[in-house]
Amino acid sequence: MSARIAAVLGLLLAGAMGLLAATQPWGSATLIDGRVLAVAGQDVAGAMTTLSLATVALALVLPIAGKVWRLVLGALALLLGALLAVHAGGAQAGVAGALTTLVADATGLAGTAQQAELTATATTAWPLVGIAAGIVAAAVGVWVLITARRWPARARRAARYERSGSGLAWDVMDDGDDPTR
Repeated sequence: MSARIAAVLGLLLAGAMGLLAATQPWGSATLIDGRVLAVAGQDVAGAMTTLSLATVALALVLPIAGKVWRLVLGALALLLGALLAVHAGGAQAGVAGALTTLVADATGLAGTAQQAELTATATTAWPLVGIAAGIVAAAVGVWVLITARRWPARARRAARYERSGSGLAWDVMDDGDDPTR
C-alpha cells in the first residue's frame, strides 16, 4: 500500500470515528419512573462533527494535491487531529453537567431533590473514540509531513493527449485512438 493511500484511508477512518462518536450517547441518567435520558456527543462537543467532516474533506483533497499542498494539508491534518482530540477530551468532562441539566429539564428539580429522582447514571466510552479519532488524524498528519516529498508525482492529465510526433490530440484521433481513455 502506498503512503498516499495509507494517509487517505487513515484520514477517512479518523473522520468516520469522529462522526460516529459525535452521534452516540456519551452519558445517560435513569429516573425512578423508568425514563432514560441520554446526552449525545454532539450535545456536549458541538464542534466535533465539523472537525470530523473537515478531516473527511481533507482526505478527499489529499490525493490530488501537489507536493507543496501535501505539506500544507499534512499540517492541517495535524492541527485538525489535535483540535479533535482536545475538544473531545474537554467535552468529556462536561458530560456530568449536561446530564444534570437534562434531568433538571425533565423533572423540574435541582440539587439534592434531583438526586432523589435518579436511580443510575452512566458514561460511555464514546468520548474516548472521539479522542482516538483526533490522535489518528494527528498521526496521519505527521505521516504526511514525513512522507509527502517521496510520493510519486501525479501523471499529468494532458500527457494522454500527447504524441511523440506532432503532439496533437487530433492526430491520435485520426489514428483511431480515443485520447479520453
